[in-house]
Amino acid sequence: MAEFVIKDEDLVSLKSKVVIVTGGSSGIGLATVKLLLSLGASVVSGDLTEPVESPPPAFLFVKTNVTSWEDLCALFKKAKEQYGRIDYVFANAGVGPRANYLAIENEKGDLIEPNTLALDVMLNGTINTACLGVHYMKQQPEGGSVVLMCSSTGLQSLRAPDYCK
Repeated sequence: MAEFVIKDEDLVSLKSKVVIVTGGSSGIGLATVKLLLSLGASVVSGDLTEPVESPPPAFLFVKTNVTSWEDLCALFKKAKEQYGRIDYVFANAGVGPRANYLAIENEKGDLIEPNTLALDVMLNGTINTACLGVHYMKQQPEGGSVVLMCSSTGLQSLRAPDYCK
């Protein structure tokens, strides 16, 4: 397998850059926020949950539901107002399974619409985040970069008897 190594000196160009991170209050997003701040970047984090630790001055939290176009627009607008530009966007927000995606009946036997939260967050939210990032960055002569993060969880052990009942 090929190895991809990022050296510390490769990251010095992040100093004084402005980065939007969705899902920045936990997991990979939080680790990314901490790394960016340690490298001297200014970070705007959009998440449903405020970070537990008190943020440094180069950090701005904007409560954001990435399934809401209005929330995402507000996130980008506040980043632009606060810092005057957006250099990088890390579309990282995600959710794990919160529903039985194969159950399409309620307790009365009536059909119910499948839960689409995972798609709304990890597909639509990512597409909308990327589109807004491109919109703001194309206004800057230096442009910028968008990184799309995707992780998924699967439906475990699906055998015909389990989902054909």
